Amino acid sequence: MIKKTGGNWNSQDWPTYFIASNVETLRHAEPVCDEMLVAVNELRHERDIEGLEGFLQNGRKVFIDSGVFWLSTQHAKRNGLSMDEALAMPPEQIDDFDWLFETYVNLLSRIGDKVWGYIEIDQGGKEVKRRTRAKLEALGLRPIPVYHPFNDGWDYFDELASQYDRICFGNVVQADTQTRKRLVATAWERRKQYPHLWIHLLGMTPSEKLASYPVPSCDSSTWLSPIRWGQHRAMVGNKGCWSTGPGFLYNPAEDVDGPKGHRKARRLAGYEAHMMKRTMSVMLDEALNVLGVTGEGGTK
Repeated sequence: MIKKTGGNWNSQDWPTYFIASNVETLRHAEPVCDEMLVAVNELRHERDIEGLEGFLQNGRKVFIDSGVFWLSTQHAKRNGLSMDEALAMPPEQIDDFDWLFETYVNLLSRIGDKVWGYIEIDQGGKEVKRRTRAKLEALGLRPIPVYHPFNDGWDYFDELASQYDRICFGNVVQADTQTRKRLVATAWERRKQYPHLWIHLLGMTPSEKLASYPVPSCDSSTWLSPIRWGQHRAMVGNKGCWSTGPGFLYNPAEDVDGPKGHRKARRLAGYEAHMMKRTMSVMLDEALNVLGVTGEGGTK
């Protein structure tokens, strides 16, 4: 019996790219981008949750991240650990875990049936993740399990894939380019044994690699790179090809609402993320047409 994960997702509506950030930043991109990921740690005030509910009322797809990546990152920095070491630690040894758990449960009890889905609280190793997931399920929640190839082993992938309709695939964001290619290729090949399975790649931006291995969905915060790092590259087939120069960058000296201000830059970045998702869909349809398959992709 396959367990159904929570949310109002549609298994026929893929591929999907969720842009990740806080509610205020996403508000500027919302008019041009429909898919958004928000982590629980970004929802510290009632106004943040109300902003999230506003996205839902406007028909946006909202994906909730547990905030464990942020939690482990902060703990690793404070204690001189690697991210993998911190992520594998039991919850009782992680600062602020109890706050995160309580905030997560309260939020998803309130809007869990309205969002696209929500990621489990995947702090700790396999045994700990099983216990935490069972605790959440006993509370009436249905989180999407997370698989970490560097820590969990491939048997655990098969365990989750055979039991759930969706899983999240982690460790992608920290991997170098070659390792990332191998991880995505392996996820694609192993999924063939589980036709029902939806795989979401955590921390993966749409790229030419996903033309070869078209996973159903992914997310990243790199859509904000032009604002964070002052770099903008022209995209061809979701591959960054050349620098566009300063013409596509915001001017820090200009008013935030000006023509080249900070908020307009967020809007442009959101529009580009939307077009990356559109490109994913076109690539998928073309690949499926070559294979003689119909009715699978998001644009069919």
